[in-house]
Amino acid sequence: MVAALRVPAFAWYWSGQLVSVIGTWSQVVAVSWLVLDLTHSAIALGTITLLQTLPILAFALPGGVIADRVPRRRLLIATQAALAAQAIALGLLVALHLATLWEIGLLSFVLGTANALNGPAQQAFVPELVGRDLVPDAVALNSVQFNTARMIGGAAGGLAVAAWGVSGALFFNAATFLPILVVLMVIRAAHPAPPPAARASVLADLRAGLGYALRTKPVRRVVMVLGVVGLLGYNWQVAVPLIARFMLHRQVTGYGALMSALGAGSLAAAILLARDQRASEHRLMAGAVVLGAVLVALGLSYSYPASLALLAVGGFAGLVATITANTRLQLLTPDELRGRVMGIYVLLMGGTTPIGAFAFGEIAGHLSTGDALIAFGATTVLTVSAIWLHRRETTRHPRAPSTAG
Repeated sequence: MVAALRVPAFAWYWSGQLVSVIGTWSQVVAVSWLVLDLTHSAIALGTITLLQTLPILAFALPGGVIADRVPRRRLLIATQAALAAQAIALGLLVALHLATLWEIGLLSFVLGTANALNGPAQQAFVPELVGRDLVPDAVALNSVQFNTARMIGGAAGGLAVAAWGVSGALFFNAATFLPILVVLMVIRAAHPAPPPAARASVLADLRAGLGYALRTKPVRRVVMVLGVVGLLGYNWQVAVPLIARFMLHRQVTGYGALMSALGAGSLAAAILLARDQRASEHRLMAGAVVLGAVLVALGLSYSYPASLALLAVGGFAGLVATITANTRLQLLTPDELRGRVMGIYVLLMGGTTPIGAFAFGEIAGHLSTGDALIAFGATTVLTVSAIWLHRRETTRHPRAPSTAG
């Protein structure tokens, strides 16, 4: 796994991203707690998450086209600067006591738009830094980085809100973008993507990327499982604060600890998976099924220690599914389509969340958080199991070619 860190440009990029993502998770904790403080409403939290992730549903696929058309390093500089500006703007509103649910929603939409353009470019930029042979190592390292940051950032966000208030946590996040901006301005890719052979329309480029993903069976199965995981299994941003507040009756530091447990489980999975880079379909689907089972168990748990342990297992299982999916897509996709296919990955992991988050908030608001967890977890298990069984059946009994005509 550490082979990719021997590439200096990737090592600097990885380190800068680590600092930035720590700040990002601190903001996640701060904003979720701010919304609950203002409204005491699961539905309001689900709505804010909907506004934050809805742009990914709308713009992730066009973002993939842009990532295949323009230099990815320059695009990342622009998106990282926009994310820093969003954190500063929201921090100022909170500090001046001007932040209402309306302003939080508007800036959450801005955040989601920047992430929709940033995500495909960020995923597609990695092979430019390390080369195709080191892609599995780099994907594993990026998962270590992301989940180390989630573990640290979850706890740091809770402590920052307790010590400096919500605005302090937001300004802290803004400051963490400075290292990655400096790194992106300095580094150069050793394996830049070739320029597009011909400039087609955006719609034609979109069709080409979607057509490849849907025609290629191994890619299509990854897409199907990711759709289920993104829609039903990965609503932690809504689920964890509701678990902390309404099921376990914890304050913001307890919420931060729950987020850290989630990150710790994911980090353990990233380190373990670095030893096995085969990225098999079996591993992908097993991770998704276990993730669904954990959601059901969380819906039944009112014990703080048990919920900490379950979130660690959920983080582990979710990361097994997502890192396997990411690696398979990176290795299966040709260079000229990489941005668009990774746009599909970003769409399914982030763009389906607005629908899932809103539905989760509605169920939790009208019934209970536990009911929402059980419903989402059971549906995840059943749906992924059906995909798995269908795959095994078609592999065992492939359809005979038609002899008609």
